[in-house]
Amino acid sequence: MKEELRLHRLTFGMLVTLLILFVIFLMRLHPGLAQEHLEVATSLAVVVLAAAVFLVMGSMEGAIAFQFGKKHRRELFTYLLLAALSLACGLYLTLSDSATIQTVALVAAPHALLFGLVELRLSRHLDRHAPYRRALIFCGVIEVFLALVLVAGAWLSSRETAALLSYVAILSIIQLLPLVFYRHKTTPSHAVPWETHP
Repeated sequence: MKEELRLHRLTFGMLVTLLILFVIFLMRLHPGLAQEHLEVATSLAVVVLAAAVFLVMGSMEGAIAFQFGKKHRRELFTYLLLAALSLACGLYLTLSDSATIQTVALVAAPHALLFGLVELRLSRHLDRHAPYRRALIFCGVIEVFLALVLVAGAWLSSRETAALLSYVAILSIIQLLPLVFYRHKTTPSHAVPWETHP
């Protein structure tokens, strides 16, 4: 259980780091979207940055998937699925001639949706941990809502979509940080909050 928790925390930590970097760069590029002569170049920079984040995260998820081994088939297949999705999104953004900031929002929507659904699923196993259960339900509903909002980003301006991507990334960081810094207690009465109970 400790090794499994360590791998989950490692993944969450890498994702938080990449999201923080993405938000920092997005905030620095954001003023360029307000200037007509810089908008195209700035949009392209955001697309390249998003593609790099997806490719790096996909590679890391794929590497971590094999650390679980055959004992943890659910985690192995989940991480492989996430890796395939991230890599596919990164390659699409890299190879597409027509990708824009709005495309980045559309590509990010399934990730937010999956994250929300995972949080909602985990909450079903926390009958003995009511505060964690409520927190996961709340965060899961928010993520599902954010996925729908990201889809709506396809009809926003580049500047508005960039702001939307920043807000979604910041909210995801806030949700992931408690999982990154969670410390597992060794006593049986302090089980891992997302541990499945019979």
